[in-house]
Amino acid sequence: MIYRIQKTEADHALTQITEYTYALLYRMSEILFCRTKDLPQMDWSECLEARFFDQEKELHLFEEDGCLKAVRITEAIDRQAMQEEEAAGDVFVRFESCDRLIKKYQLQERYQKLGQTLCVCEYLSYDKDGQAYVSLTRLAGIEEV
Repeated sequence: MIYRIQKTEADHALTQITEYTYALLYRMSEILFCRTKDLPQMDWSECLEARFFDQEKELHLFEEDGCLKAVRITEAIDRQAMQEEEAAGDVFVRFESCDRLIKKYQLQERYQKLGQTLCVCEYLSYDKDGQAYVSLTRLAGIEEV
């Protein structure tokens, strides 16, 4: 399994949140967890961290040094397309011996209008001694039981 990590401008990333199914936002006053289409009008200056996600990708927004930053994580399966994009200047992180593990966590009752379980994808890589470690974790969807 190969995944792509791509830094992007936060302002540009905010225009693309509708491409994702779910939103998890940590604001100064509350936590919002909903479908992206149900997000209320946002004051992004109150947002400490946000994750927009679906089965194949995640957009992670976070505050760093007083500025909003953004990183897009996408599973890259087509090696040829990945190499073409890399040649065009996109940033990839490759792990040839990377495995993927999906963990499922039961949602609290207040969030169960979205579904029963939160799916979290962990990418496992191996060091030179063969020991496994989690190289990346991302939210990967919500399932009904």
